[in-house]
Amino acid sequence: MDESQNDFVKKSVEQPIMGTEVRQKIQQSEVSVPAYENGFYQNNKYYIWAISAGVLIIGVLGFFAFRKQPVAEVKEAKVELSVSAPENIPSGGDAVYTIRLQNNDSQKVTQIRVEVVYPQGVSFLSSVPKPQGITGNIFEVPDLIPGQNTALVIRAKVAGNVGEQKQLIARLFYHYSNYSSEFLKERAFNFELAASEVALNILGPESVSSSQLVAYSIKYKNNSEKLIQNVRVKVNLPDNFSLAQADPAVSLGQNVWEVGNLNPGAEGQILLQGNFKSGNAGESRTWNAEIMSLSQTGEYNTLSTSQISTSISSLPLMVTQELSTNLEQSGGVVKPGETLRYDLSYQNNSNVAATGVNVVITLNSKAIDLSSIKAEGGEVNNNTIIWSASGVPNLEILNPSESGNLSFSFSLKNPAVKDSSTNLTVVSDVKIKSNEYQTFLPGNQISLKVSSPSVLSSSLAFVSGQLPPKVGQSSTYKIKLSLSNSTNEYGEAVLYGFLPLGSVVFEPTSVSGSESAKVQYDPATGKLTWNIGVLAANAGRFSQAKTLEFNVRLSPSQSMGGQSAQLLKSISFQAKDNFTEEKIQLTGENITTQSLSGNFGSGTVEE
Repeated sequence: MDESQNDFVKKSVEQPIMGTEVRQKIQQSEVSVPAYENGFYQNNKYYIWAISAGVLIIGVLGFFAFRKQPVAEVKEAKVELSVSAPENIPSGGDAVYTIRLQNNDSQKVTQIRVEVVYPQGVSFLSSVPKPQGITGNIFEVPDLIPGQNTALVIRAKVAGNVGEQKQLIARLFYHYSNYSSEFLKERAFNFELAASEVALNILGPESVSSSQLVAYSIKYKNNSEKLIQNVRVKVNLPDNFSLAQADPAVSLGQNVWEVGNLNPGAEGQILLQGNFKSGNAGESRTWNAEIMSLSQTGEYNTLSTSQISTSISSLPLMVTQELSTNLEQSGGVVKPGETLRYDLSYQNNSNVAATGVNVVITLNSKAIDLSSIKAEGGEVNNNTIIWSASGVPNLEILNPSESGNLSFSFSLKNPAVKDSSTNLTVVSDVKIKSNEYQTFLPGNQISLKVSSPSVLSSSLAFVSGQLPPKVGQSSTYKIKLSLSNSTNEYGEAVLYGFLPLGSVVFEPTSVSGSESAKVQYDPATGKLTWNIGVLAANAGRFSQAKTLEFNVRLSPSQSMGGQSAQLLKSISFQAKDNFTEEKIQLTGENITTQSLSGNFGSGTVEE
């Protein structure tokens, strides 16, 4: 190699220098970049924003939807649970426990179950309603809506030593209607075993239909070895129970029987018959009885008590009647000449249709004017009214749960009777049947008492002296007071009147006969009192009217000249109707010299 070729100078590479013309040509030859190659975000930013907003909204909603909510505290329902029974129960006898439930909450209480824990020596006998199983421990109770209540009545046999303390426990399990958890309430009842000196038991049906005639027996016995004096039995009749008959008859009021003295081993019973005037299926009615004796302090002490409950069941066909007038306001008493209106309701309680339905009313009373009976759609035959499909198309087919209404009216005679009958009643009985139930099913009975109108009358006769009366001179008159009565006997009868002081003088010796001992006169007030006592039924109609005759002497003063003179004023009569128990009040017109009967001249006082 030639050495001259290796001899070179090393220099750095310099940037090529382009002329202006070359540079322009290069720039013109550059290819333009399309807009979509400027970037993905720039080209899709609006879509990205919309998707992001949607994701954000979904996230917020999900947060609120799926976040863990705080658990609200559920309080116990306002349900009252109580247990009642005598605190002292005779050993070897029966005890009745009443367990009451009352829903005071604003929500319905459901799935109700009552569990009863009996102490040792106490064994279940019967109950209303019936328990689940034979041990009498578990009771299923229907749902209770707000304000509703129910009761369980349990009869049990109690055994043990006298003075022994025992405890019965009642547990209530329930649910809210809109909550799954179960709640529990518990109540305990403590009692002591006592010596069974006097046994008392009520016997009767566990279940009856509304208006059905039922019988109850209250039995008592002296199990001690001593005489028990001044004994009485008090029975608290259930609500809406109408007592038709009692044997023996009631002694005091409507529910107290005087037994008298009970010798050792002596026993007795009271028989009661009647019906429940109203009641819905499933309801129960409770009887309470107690036997008492008079203590040395004059108070009656309870020796023993007893209870029984009767449930009201539903008949397949039901019919009831009621008086349009409120019986409680009238006291169940009607007047001669009065028009009575009744409303009837009937219903099919079965699950099959009833065909060819007949509703029958029977009226029993001498006081009814049979010609006045009116019954729309009904056929009247003497004292009987029959409704059928011929007059009431709805009675041809009465579907399950279907109901309807009927009505009738009649008037009472005035006077109620024309014979000497006493203590009149107006009784209406209703019954219903259909092709499916050929035997009549009873409805309720309404019994009314007819009042006994009475009349107070008076008359005046001249006896002696000046006639017409004259100032400064005396005249003697005979006053006659008469009382007539209708069909009922009156008791506690008394008549009052006042003589004007100063001008009129009562002559007591003028009262003759047996009435003289019944008349009292107070000269300080001028008050005359006639203690009649008993005013017989039909007095003045089929027997003599009750009368009182007496003389008064009139000495007119100067100020009485030119006018009539009063002889007896403010006359009033009071009594008690022994049949209807009404208070009777009558007033009489004032007796003056103008009241003189006959043609004896003017009653004006001459000067």
